[in-house]
Amino acid sequence: MPPKGEFRFLDGIAPADAAFEATGHDLVEVFSAAASALFAIIIDLKQVKTVVNRMVTLEAESRDELLYAWLSELVYLKDVHRELYSEFDVVIAIGEKLQLQATIGGDSVDNLAGLTLTDVKAITYHLLAIESITSGLKATVVVDL
Repeated sequence: MPPKGEFRFLDGIAPADAAFEATGHDLVEVFSAAASALFAIIIDLKQVKTVVNRMVTLEAESRDELLYAWLSELVYLKDVHRELYSEFDVVIAIGEKLQLQATIGGDSVDNLAGLTLTDVKAITYHLLAIESITSGLKATVVVDL
């Protein structure tokens, strides 16, 4: 089982937005926790069984850009394939650019009818940041509902 970071929701950012912090010892844990937080806005993650797996490959110049690309890609895949995801096996390589490869697992929206809470339209750049903290890293993310 891949390492997991943690997340918590932040209140009072904006009326049409949701915000969260994702923490972990390293980028892998932070990116996994951020993906979990993203889908926890939409559905109770315990309700999502892994029926389908998809591969995601991305690269970016910075941690913040990679986080934005990662979460935006998850929203895109959710919308295009009509799927919700609850498992995120992330690998990040640091070289000339940051490279992310992930296997994500989830289920069809049709199989989860009546269980969704709200929908996420997009990831925003508002307050988006990854910063160092005593226990590792913390990402702050605001999403448009």
